[in-house]
Amino acid sequence: MRNCNTPKCPKRIVIIGAGPTGLGAAHRLTELGHENFVVYERNSYVGGLSSSFYDEKGFTWDFAVHVAHSHYHYVDQLMDSLLPGGYFHHERKSWIRDYDSWIPYPFQYNFRHLPPQHCDECLNGLLQLRMQTDVEKHTAKAHSIQNFKEWMLQGFGEGITRHFMLPYNLKNWSIDPALMGVQWLGDRVPVVDVERVQRNLRENRDDVEWGPNHVFQFPKRGGTGSIWREMAARLPENRITLSSEVVSVDGKSRKVQLADGTVDEYDCLISTAPLPRLAQWLAIPSLMVTASKLKYTHVYVMGLGFDSPMPKHLAEKTWIYCPGTRDVFYRVTPFSNFSPHHVPDINGSSSFLCEISRAGTEPLQNPGDFLSRVLQDMNRMGVMPESEHEVHTYPMTAEFGYPIPTLDRDDILAELMAQLEPLGIISRGRFGGWKYEVANMDHSIMQGVEAVNRILGVGEECTWPNPSRVNAGKS
Repeated sequence: MRNCNTPKCPKRIVIIGAGPTGLGAAHRLTELGHENFVVYERNSYVGGLSSSFYDEKGFTWDFAVHVAHSHYHYVDQLMDSLLPGGYFHHERKSWIRDYDSWIPYPFQYNFRHLPPQHCDECLNGLLQLRMQTDVEKHTAKAHSIQNFKEWMLQGFGEGITRHFMLPYNLKNWSIDPALMGVQWLGDRVPVVDVERVQRNLRENRDDVEWGPNHVFQFPKRGGTGSIWREMAARLPENRITLSSEVVSVDGKSRKVQLADGTVDEYDCLISTAPLPRLAQWLAIPSLMVTASKLKYTHVYVMGLGFDSPMPKHLAEKTWIYCPGTRDVFYRVTPFSNFSPHHVPDINGSSSFLCEISRAGTEPLQNPGDFLSRVLQDMNRMGVMPESEHEVHTYPMTAEFGYPIPTLDRDDILAELMAQLEPLGIISRGRFGGWKYEVANMDHSIMQGVEAVNRILGVGEECTWPNPSRVNAGKS
């Protein structure tokens, strides 16, 4: 891609999408004093999947759970500057609800809460795995792990895989983990320390201090979307055009056409749209065929508001994983625990987010169709507050929810990017870059920032090309 920071370059940069990646790019352009850019956003609001909504009943809703944990000093400073003093800091207290038991997260260090037989199966699986590993070290039988399911079995043993890892991931991804690669894992799932597990069992000890988001911050008011609204508000006037849907992109003439007929020329295009959608806009047959091979999930989120306070046994829980096949959702979040301002009256009301996943190959459904099942399952699980009035609901849908890291994902992406870049297009973001391992909010911001650095010749990209390097520590 040619450098857009030269006297001969028209310097017109068009950004598609005002989610974290698009806003990150716009922020960086403004920071560097580059004025000739525009952001086109098809929705009437900014934030993408990290948006928040305030309804007529006085409830604030996020689309699913978003945790402001950062791998970057740049993002830390940006977040602090956007909402100075505007965050609550929470200790992650995640739980798993299954087998009629409450199991602290992570499962592999806390399965002592399972029924005795299942607990024994989990421990025996780890011990057998350790013996197997020792034998392989001395007999040169070790083999490389080919897929996510193999990784579960080799890292956790048969018991933990059967009782948590496999059922939860089947629900979350809506695909057989044997069809998923392993390059995306990084710091998202821990490898088990068997001695630590045995110590926890001996001491009847809960062990919850693993993970990149053990302590996280959350906006005091306005939900996660308050971050993006403030970020957008600080951009120069008229840089973001809302309710502007792109309908086609001409890569040869470098033009973008909107639904209202507007045509805008670009020298460099940063697209955060889902890759299959971008391929359709470009109408290049080979690109469309390749992009259609990418797999994803639909996500439905049911927001539930109650006219009673949060039950005491849920008052300190941040989110709840639900691997059981009986439950329609894969995760439940007691959302009013994140901020008292999410509800009209924290002493007399409470709110929850329930997330449901379906394969992207299935037709989109009305999220309201899940309501009766959601209420039934919450009641059976013992997580639904008593309410004198009808439950207030706020259903939300994402056609593109999770980009699935399939076995062939990296080959598909390499082929797509090789065709896009000669057209002056950098595709980045959760679905523009299609790398789940760098799809958190901080990663998404930095994908936009680094794309601009590369375009203007002031720095290189790291996040999208080198996820493992980024996730290894703070940069």
